[in-house]
Amino acid sequence: MAQRKKETSFYPWVDVKDHSKGFKMNFSTVIYLELGRTTEGYKQAEFIGLKNPALALDYAYPEHFFLSSEGLILHKTASGKFEVIAKTDKC
Repeated sequence: MAQRKKETSFYPWVDVKDHSKGFKMNFSTVIYLELGRTTEGYKQAEFIGLKNPALALDYAYPEHFFLSSEGLILHKTASGKFEVIAKTDKC
């Protein structure tokens, strides 16, 4: 079965260490390919591009990221831990 491109919103935290500071607004959705699921249940995704680059937040979008069912976007550190880097409104 061929992989389909999917879209999700991508709102990076102002401060990834302190989520109480809120998140940055981003007016472009992220286009990605779903690669599978991790043993933790996260969707594994590969960044393809931005739907509306002219409206997008200037941000270093990760090449690979993970989506949780709670609406969080995570990346995996070199030590193998998952860290929340952004949120989405599409779970």
